[in-house]
Amino acid sequence: MLGRVLCLHALWVLASCHDVARADRSSGSDNAPQFSDDAADDEFCALQQTARRTDASVGAAALGRVTVGKTGTFELDGQEVVLLGGNYVVKAAPYFPPLDVVHRDAKAMAEGARAMAYSPSASANGSPRKVLPVVRLGALFEAAMPERGGATEEDLATEIDQDWATKLEDVVAAFAAEGVYVFLDIHQDAFSTTNGGEGLPWWMAAHMQETATEGESYIVSPEHPMKLFVTEATTWLLQELGVPVPYVQTVADENGPDHEDPWRAFSVGSNDGNPQLMNLGNPSIRLNNNDHAWSQGTLLFTMQVQNIAYRFYNSYLDASDRKHLFDPYVAFVLHLCRVWERHPNVVAVELFNEPPAGGLPNLFGKAVNTRHDLFGFYGEVLRVLGDATPAVRAPIAIEDLFGTLPDANPLLTAVLIDSLPAAAASQLRKWASQGQLVLSFHFYPGFATTVDFPRMVQLAKTEAAKLGDGVPIWLSEYFDGTAQHVADNLASAVELGCNAATFWQYADINYTNEQGWFKYDPEIAAKGGPFDSLTNKINAAAWPAYEETVRNGTFWGGEITGGSGAQMDVLKLVPSRSTLSSRSALKAAAAAAAPGPAPHGSSGTSGTSGSLAFPAAERLSAHTPSVPWRSPAAAAAAAA
Repeated sequence: MLGRVLCLHALWVLASCHDVARADRSSGSDNAPQFSDDAADDEFCALQQTARRTDASVGAAALGRVTVGKTGTFELDGQEVVLLGGNYVVKAAPYFPPLDVVHRDAKAMAEGARAMAYSPSASANGSPRKVLPVVRLGALFEAAMPERGGATEEDLATEIDQDWATKLEDVVAAFAAEGVYVFLDIHQDAFSTTNGGEGLPWWMAAHMQETATEGESYIVSPEHPMKLFVTEATTWLLQELGVPVPYVQTVADENGPDHEDPWRAFSVGSNDGNPQLMNLGNPSIRLNNNDHAWSQGTLLFTMQVQNIAYRFYNSYLDASDRKHLFDPYVAFVLHLCRVWERHPNVVAVELFNEPPAGGLPNLFGKAVNTRHDLFGFYGEVLRVLGDATPAVRAPIAIEDLFGTLPDANPLLTAVLIDSLPAAAASQLRKWASQGQLVLSFHFYPGFATTVDFPRMVQLAKTEAAKLGDGVPIWLSEYFDGTAQHVADNLASAVELGCNAATFWQYADINYTNEQGWFKYDPEIAAKGGPFDSLTNKINAAAWPAYEETVRNGTFWGGEITGGSGAQMDVLKLVPSRSTLSSRSALKAAAAAAAPGPAPHGSSGTSGTSGSLAFPAAERLSAHTPSVPWRSPAAAAAAAA
């Protein structure tokens, strides 16, 4: 208790916070959206009429449903299985690759799963476990509800964009046709395009700004410039912890395009571009959401993200925010649950990728309650889904703050209130008892995770047991620099006790000719792309042409918020257990023989390949290669 108090006091001083009591909010429980049989039937009929049905539906019908077993395993036809694969997340429009690319990728994944030398150790009852290929498919809220929505105030923003819905169904069916399973991931990073991230529809951040009562910032604009909550004292703390100190950059610093008014382009209310594209088209934003800046944690330290996080997690408690924020989100989650019903290859729906902490710099009044608020939000989502008609049968996957786990970082454990609201804990136990709860977690050594990988898996098992009986654990993100190390770590994860594992990330680089899900016109690629990863600056030679593609809608995907560093053909490389053990022993011996201290996070524990314990500053190694990758065209341009 004393340690917690001392840490709280220290961070209170460092953040220069004020202990402001949380404003009373009405529960708004009577305002929960009512979902009827008629609504579900209308949605299904509309999709049947608009979706392109191909032979993929035959493959979908042939795949059996993977379920959650009573002992916290994934099962197919009563037999325990292991799900292995990669993330498949396009962070900007068109949000999914063409169907022929999806089929090609899915076929390669399925063939890789059949070709791998790895055979998991036997289940608890001694029976063999089969490996099934799986993807964590990004389903972005901003794509599903790009506009404020309904024709009247009563149906405001609860309608799913039918073009996007059709594409999602077709992509899921394409994976099924090739024998690949799917986790549906409500992906986000730093919440909204209006502050450089992706995930929540831009109009949600705009609504928060329109209804701000104390001048707080929720969007980035000329009136609300991007601003960090970091003080001189917190800078010192970060330096002591070995964490890179974030800082905001603008094109004014380099006298680049838009240098006189760096936050205007694509901002809300500026009439200078669609705010949904601010994360791509505003050059100052790109200086702060590129992979290098993302590794520094820049966006997560902004006042905009801190304010959105606090308000969004508490949106169900306020009648107006419930209507404009919470209800549309639950409608989106419910839509994905209905997709689960129509496609047997969908395993679960994941509620939220890497939920950021919120409420800083108000430490005692808001920030220390972040985890409590997040799980209160989860609990209310589960309660509303539980009341839906027809009943929701899809398993729901949840992540803790940052995608990490309690006790993975002693400092965070000390300063965050870790008790869950009673109502939320009850809902979690209920969904677990129904075989409908999965614990998702990430492993990125750094500020949020200071333990090694074997310890991280044990923490996941412990946390899953606290949530309820029979909760599987899923390593939903991790990164390594080579395909072979990524493959080794898939096997290591299973042998340590994970029921599923998906690496960050799979992208068809033969299709994009880049290191992730983003493409450029030949003219732009020949000039090196819009952002120079060697200098971490806007590429002035290519930027005007690139910005024009953003404005006219001909861009493809986005190299933002850790979107690069992709791999292909990983599953076929997963080694046998004997090979894995040999590699682990060699790496442990090499580490023991090396002079100097052991790398941060390394334990030399047998059973892990070692590369999952790589030293990193959160996402720097995690999403950015040590030598920045360039497309052949960009490399040729640089050489010239």
